[in-house]
Amino acid sequence: MFAAWAVGLLIWVHWRPVTETLGLVTATVDIGAITALAFLSGGGFSQARVAYALVPITLAFRFRPALTAAAGAAIVVAYLTQALSHPSRAENQAGRFIAVQAGYLIWISAAAVLLALVLARRTRRIGELVVQARHLLVDALGVEERERQALAEGLHDGALQNLLSARHDLQEVSDIVEHRSLQRAESTITETVGQLRETVSELHPLVLEQAGLEAALSAVAVHAGRRGGFRTHVAYSASPRHPQERVVLAAARELLTNVARHARASNVYVRCSEHEGWIVVSVTDDGVGFDTAVIGEGVAAGHIGLASQRARIEGAGGELTVVSDPGEGTVATVRLPEATTAKPLTTAAV
Repeated sequence: MFAAWAVGLLIWVHWRPVTETLGLVTATVDIGAITALAFLSGGGFSQARVAYALVPITLAFRFRPALTAAAGAAIVVAYLTQALSHPSRAENQAGRFIAVQAGYLIWISAAAVLLALVLARRTRRIGELVVQARHLLVDALGVEERERQALAEGLHDGALQNLLSARHDLQEVSDIVEHRSLQRAESTITETVGQLRETVSELHPLVLEQAGLEAALSAVAVHAGRRGGFRTHVAYSASPRHPQERVVLAAARELLTNVARHARASNVYVRCSEHEGWIVVSVTDDGVGFDTAVIGEGVAAGHIGLASQRARIEGAGGELTVVSDPGEGTVATVRLPEATTAKPLTTAAV
């Protein structure tokens, strides 16, 4: 029966979060099982008494010091109860032996409480550092966005307008004098104007500000599809605006750029949805795929686009996963919380 309980517990903690309530329940069951086993195998002299020490030590790594202290007190009471009610208490020197063993359990419990306090303090400090790091990331993204906007406005108001003016002048001259050089120059300027407009759009996506994330993702997907020669399919089921929409759009753009450059895909599916406070974006292609182990090699070779996006996403409290095999296509998924705040840490909670 106890083996079935242990197996069931392992399955539970694999799929569900470990809460303090679960810790309290499991500690109670464990203490009860150890007490029954000790009583049936010798009382205070049973070798099973050693297992009592594992309860507060185990709890110290996961839960608050108060729960660890409560478990320590419970194991001492449980040991004394079963030892003093067992017939073996009448043996010679039994009282002294039981007292020494209880003292050991008290000492181990006190050490476990101190360990829990140290871990709680460290966890609290790590949480503070995580919050600070994410605030710094938000500030860095804000600075980068302002720089990108300034650069985009400079290109739009300066170089782009100059090219448009030059094209207008060429068109006026072409109406008077026909020459192939003028036609080539006008064609080159028109192509350059198109490239600059795309660059300005990528630097500062006005579509995102004016029409929202769905329209911006669609625009990025269409642009990548033209560049990579594949059909794009966008499915959107999230809110029009999202606190982390710029991070989402930047990640989707980088993933689609990689598809256009390397995948040789025919169809690419971009899906965006929200679930339990998380926004999830996936980019799936039917291309040639690759061995995901080469991602690290790409960073070593100086290809840092995907690595930088991963750093941004993880810094914002999210995660990026890439699943691919040669010849099987690629699925890249980005998950981001609603805000760049620290997620609760599960070890030594305070």
